[in-house]
Amino acid sequence: MKNPVPVVLSIQDMSSIGRCSLTVAMPILSAFGSQAVPFPTALLCNHLEYPNYEMVDFSEHLRPFMDCWEKNNITFDAIQSGFLASPDQIHIVIEAIERFGKNKLIIVDPAMADDGKLYAVYNDTMVQEMRKLIAHAHIIKPNYTEASFLLGHAYEPETVDEAKIHQLCKELHELGPRHVIMSGVPHQSEAVVAVYDGETDDLQIVSTTLVPVKAHGTGDIFTAALTGALMQGYDTLESANIAANFTTDAVKYTHETIGSMRDGLLFERLLGRLSQLIK
Repeated sequence: MKNPVPVVLSIQDMSSIGRCSLTVAMPILSAFGSQAVPFPTALLCNHLEYPNYEMVDFSEHLRPFMDCWEKNNITFDAIQSGFLASPDQIHIVIEAIERFGKNKLIIVDPAMADDGKLYAVYNDTMVQEMRKLIAHAHIIKPNYTEASFLLGHAYEPETVDEAKIHQLCKELHELGPRHVIMSGVPHQSEAVVAVYDGETDDLQIVSTTLVPVKAHGTGDIFTAALTGALMQGYDTLESANIAANFTTDAVKYTHETIGSMRDGLLFERLLGRLSQLIK
């Protein structure tokens, strides 16, 4: 019996405290009318912005899970990856794509850096291996910092013009993916997202109001909403616009309601907006 809703294999970590990764992907994809299948790369008691954390690397269980799925003839309509516990896990994600992703949509968020720096748990090896993973994707969603690392460019935090954005996206496309959706593009007054189609060399810019706060988990929320919209048949530009506005609204709501961004965004009360977009 065919599943009447799209099934998305979401490969990333799960943090019990702090809204990010699987704990945002699952409710957001569900609100969009998709089934989110969690494939946890690691289990954390809380996200890495806290001064203390405990993490269990789930690597040894990933291949046995995939073996079992194959035996049970389980299939997916799309694969989306996010934060990975180690460079070695990239090879497991590539294997998952090879085993379950034929003729399916592959979305990769190279979640490894922000504000000009790699996350503390990563080094240059992660960058090198991530270049291999994005070569298997149809769509990648790096932020501006991650794009700089992937291309080996110096991080330049000042506002960049459209010609520079276009060049960065084109170079990322040349690494393999057709579509590049780059968030966090430096701008003084707007939150800028670049949407690039490598087949047509077309660049579109999506802009929302810039909320001047540092918020955790925004990239994960954006990617989840992007994936949910794509699975409903919205095109790449429409999906990026939906994701950008939902993320910005969640930042605004959190800032106005409690102020603190430590535990991620209060997106739960906004999920009804996504359900209204189901086609």
